[in-house]
Amino acid sequence: MVDSEMTRKRLHPKDLFTSQSPEARAWRAKQAEVDSEIEGLPRDPEAAALAAQMERDGVPDEEQIARLIAYFKMRSGNSSLE
Repeated sequence: MVDSEMTRKRLHPKDLFTSQSPEARAWRAKQAEVDSEIEGLPRDPEAAALAAQMERDGVPDEEQIARLIAYFKMRSGNSSLE
């Protein structure tokens, strides 16, 4: 059984969009990758590594968001990103 199949069997499909379980969060992250590929958006390996490290370190969501916003502001040279 593939990981995504196991996740779907454990969680109601609607729960995948709202649950904060590790399985649901991983599923949403994978969907974001797929969506980006469909749209032809380039990957940012440094941002992905930063996000993965913060997740492993247990950084709270709000802090992860703030750090990623700061990272993208720094990368773009634009301090007005919100």
